[in-house]
Amino acid sequence: MDRSGLDKEEFNKTPIYLRFADKLAPMYTKIGVDYVQMRTILAMKMTIDRRQKTALNGMSDSTTEGEEKNHFFGSLWVYTLISIFLLFLFVYDNWVFQYTAYFSYILIMLFSTMLANFSTILLDNKDTELIGSKPVSRKTIGAAKATHIGIYLVSFTLAVGMPVMLATFYFNGFLAGLLLILLTLLSALWTLGLTIILYATVLKYFDGERLKNIIAYSQISVSVFMVAGYYLIGQLFEIIDPETLLVEMDLSLGHALLFPMWFVAPFGLLQEGYNNVYLIYTLFLIAGTIAIGVLYHLNGDKIDGNLQKLNKSRTKPGSRSILEKSTAKLLGLTSLEKAYYHFTWQLTKNEREFKTRLYPSIASAMIFPLFMFFSNLRGSQAITSQNMQTFLYLPYFAMLSIPMIAVATQFSVNYKGRWLFELSPKQAKGPFLRAVTKVMLIKILLPMYGFISVLVLIMTGFTHSVQLINGFLLMSVVLYVEMKRTGQHLPFSRKYAASEANQGCMSSLIFFLPVFIISLVMVMFQSFIPYAEWGVLIVLIFLNSWWMKKGFGE
Repeated sequence: MDRSGLDKEEFNKTPIYLRFADKLAPMYTKIGVDYVQMRTILAMKMTIDRRQKTALNGMSDSTTEGEEKNHFFGSLWVYTLISIFLLFLFVYDNWVFQYTAYFSYILIMLFSTMLANFSTILLDNKDTELIGSKPVSRKTIGAAKATHIGIYLVSFTLAVGMPVMLATFYFNGFLAGLLLILLTLLSALWTLGLTIILYATVLKYFDGERLKNIIAYSQISVSVFMVAGYYLIGQLFEIIDPETLLVEMDLSLGHALLFPMWFVAPFGLLQEGYNNVYLIYTLFLIAGTIAIGVLYHLNGDKIDGNLQKLNKSRTKPGSRSILEKSTAKLLGLTSLEKAYYHFTWQLTKNEREFKTRLYPSIASAMIFPLFMFFSNLRGSQAITSQNMQTFLYLPYFAMLSIPMIAVATQFSVNYKGRWLFELSPKQAKGPFLRAVTKVMLIKILLPMYGFISVLVLIMTGFTHSVQLINGFLLMSVVLYVEMKRTGQHLPFSRKYAASEANQGCMSSLIFFLPVFIISLVMVMFQSFIPYAEWGVLIVLIFLNSWWMKKGFGE
């Protein structure tokens, strides 16, 4: 029998990510990882991801029987399609400008995806409980977990950056293309490494409930910092000649904290030649990469051991706030719906994984309109009819978080509790979905929309208060439609899985165009047609009354 033929056939069946990991086996071994064990764990994790299915009757997905499909990889083409819009950067013959916008976009996408979607996987301590009892070192378990997430993160990065990578080979040459691929992959490793180091540091010094809160707050802070950095980087450039698309950049060592510029500096050296600032930024990039590698080597194996601290504190029965009690009485139309309302409110209050998945994205969605608000305020001190319209658009940004909310409410660490619902004599799915939607509307969307609306009212006066009320009522209807669209599964009935980690992010990107069209039509319609806002108010009140009473069926 030709054994070499069997080996070749087996090699062809080996997934590409395992082949790539095999190439890095000496590196894993050098840092103290048992590569054979790590590869086995990694293969098992990826197999489980492919086999993730819903277990509720009548709610199966579109995957055919016997087929193993990883939904994450199947959805990456959407990101590639959206990133095609970045090709407009190549109309400017300035590499630093092109790749500053590119890396700002890439790092925003990576950090938001890492913090909002993969943190629940990174902070899962089941590996230590199940595998740690065997003769497997913590460093090997940590390396398997990091590689597991790294496969998804690198795949996501290549999908997002593919259009610009290909365009770079065409417009800027072969050397620039290779450099871009290398630095793009490096940015993904930076994201993963910084996140692991952040959690390892927090886990080292804190435990219990305080630790959970610090992790949640740190994720929100990093999300805000990344969006703020994106805004500040935009202030470095100025188009000084619109006809020739000439761009001027004011870059100095004072901008060294904007580390996306570190990834851009090598392109400045490649196009413009020697420059002190570019050289120093490039050295910062090299030094930062070495520092992240050293810190991960020192702390990467400790995170799994310290994860046990998350279980040291018991969650106390949550007391009901005045807001919860009053809104439950107002919006809970039946005793059953009120019970589901309180259940959802307390679950979203106490479940760390829900907060980890949703809150960083909400913080990012909030910071964009705030920057636009203060930018318009600084640019023109007097409120005119022109910038008045801009202010009225800002509250609609809150709708961009609706897809994330719809996805986040599908998952829970206590997903096995769905069997109680499944086996109950009366499966009141309609009241359950209505209660969940109402909680998300009051607890998440109302504070977001209300805060931005108050700023708008302060600047424009109460003349447009009816329009702002209409905006919230419209957002309520859109939330119902999105929850209805994604409501094939019961709320909180699915397990967190890496293969489905990008659902909310992808939905938000797709959702951007409908939100833009809706907000444009609403603002224009109510601004230029007399008394139109009152007609819209009546229609929206009717629609909201209907879905709050009869939406989702019985």
